[in-house]
Amino acid sequence: MTPLSSSQLPDLSGLTVLVVDDDEDAIKVLTTMMTACGAEVIFARSAPEGLANLDTTSHLDVVITDISMPGIDGYEFTRKIRQHSSPVHRALPIIALTGFHQTYVITETFDAFLQKPVDLDRLCAVIKILLARRRPSSERPA
Repeated sequence: MTPLSSSQLPDLSGLTVLVVDDDEDAIKVLTTMMTACGAEVIFARSAPEGLANLDTTSHLDVVITDISMPGIDGYEFTRKIRQHSSPVHRALPIIALTGFHQTYVITETFDAFLQKPVDLDRLCAVIKILLARRRPSSERPA
């Protein structure tokens, strides 16, 4: 397989993505994918670490979270974001990921759901769709 050149990658320049996953390999893959597309990536290895990042990061555009994590799972993590004191955080687009075949996902909690392994083009398309729904056209990334 031939590696893609940067001109062939989807453009996520200017976006900041929070990736939350307890699997180190998943974090590495998602970080590599997102940074190759120009996004800034902040990662957390647990839901509590992800919630702490919400409070210490000045700007986030989207959250990508694993569903199956020990302690606080992706469902509870997302519920905590939706109940956050900041209206900006409550409105963040959240994409759920799982390695398991999942036929039931709480759609009012997550904005989108993707199964691992994640396809880069599909992930980027979902991110762009979610951001387009959230922002006026004058604020959308190129």
